[in-house]
Amino acid sequence: MFLYWRLVKSRGGLCRTENIDGHQLDIGGGHFFHTKFPEVFEYVFSHLPEKEFKYYKRVSKIELEGSTIDYPVESNLWQLPLERQIQYLISVVRNGEAQGRPEPKNYEEWVRWKLGDEICDNYMIPYNEKLWGIKLSQMDCDWLYKIPQVNVEEVLKYSLQREADVSKFPAHIHFYYPVKGGFQRIVDALAEDESEYISLNNRVTSLEYQGDHWIVNREFETKYIVNTVPWNSLYTALGEPSCLLADFKKIKYNRLMISLYEKQYEHDWHWRYIPDSGKTYHREFYIHNFAPDSREDGVYLESNLERYQQRPLKYDGKLVYEVQTEAAYPIPVIGHEAAIKHILEYYELKGLFGVGRWGQHQYQNADVAMHEAIKFVEKRRKL
Repeated sequence: MFLYWRLVKSRGGLCRTENIDGHQLDIGGGHFFHTKFPEVFEYVFSHLPEKEFKYYKRVSKIELEGSTIDYPVESNLWQLPLERQIQYLISVVRNGEAQGRPEPKNYEEWVRWKLGDEICDNYMIPYNEKLWGIKLSQMDCDWLYKIPQVNVEEVLKYSLQREADVSKFPAHIHFYYPVKGGFQRIVDALAEDESEYISLNNRVTSLEYQGDHWIVNREFETKYIVNTVPWNSLYTALGEPSCLLADFKKIKYNRLMISLYEKQYEHDWHWRYIPDSGKTYHREFYIHNFAPDSREDGVYLESNLERYQQRPLKYDGKLVYEVQTEAAYPIPVIGHEAAIKHILEYYELKGLFGVGRWGQHQYQNADVAMHEAIKFVEKRRKL
């Protein structure tokens, strides 16, 4: 048998939704459903029919130098004042990748190489340092290999035409969101026929390997375990394996403060990125624009928890509720890929597997985590 273990008070983890005075608040931050994997669509819609979702054309914005422009920044520079537009365009044309320079080895150098200095200095670096909470020079760039080369000719064409071709954007152009119940409605539907096998409010304090099986908390016995939580939160329970200490130290993640405000708005934006280092939060979400059963005046903000603790959050609205995540995003520090590989290989031999965002320590959206789970189950069935 497999033991599925939860460290949260209710189903969903980061995908949980709480109704706060009529506001549907996704307490783990922004979650929206779309995928490039047909089997994930099939899996989700077989549990929660497509008619139970609203389907949206993504409206995401960036607050940049006093202007609000469409995302992504490189395709919408034409929305900036002309003088700044020219400076950005020159910088993009001279980016390192377009010039044929070698690909760098850390995140800060990589984004400069990919997008040019202007976008990096004014958007990518301040935004990402607010999000991740560390200097980008400490982060690896091995997780960015799927991002396509910036097409300089298209960037120039968009600025001359004053219009971008959204069909060529690499990110999800459309997304689904449940009509009722927030993002957790998906999780609840997926868990419904497995509810008798899910135990909540149990913290793992001891994982003892007995040669051919595991003893959990000196009470439960199982041959296999699937881990979906940050590995370093299990280090003590696993007996503090000294042979993996250096690898466990590479498993880093950030935490977020989610702040719910009430504020009137009349636009159709779903969310906006905030790179301004003078503001504590890095992203704001306009809830009713994607959650139709939520009150019309709900806005929530994401702030890196450490940053939030260092400087007060100021926002033009009425603060209603705040909640912090225990873990939000895996941080791909330099050396993280080799570290998680060692951990996974070491414990797989013992029947302890890692799956999903935390189990594989990768920045996976919900659909990718589902796809990894599907692949894992299919692989085990063949053994």
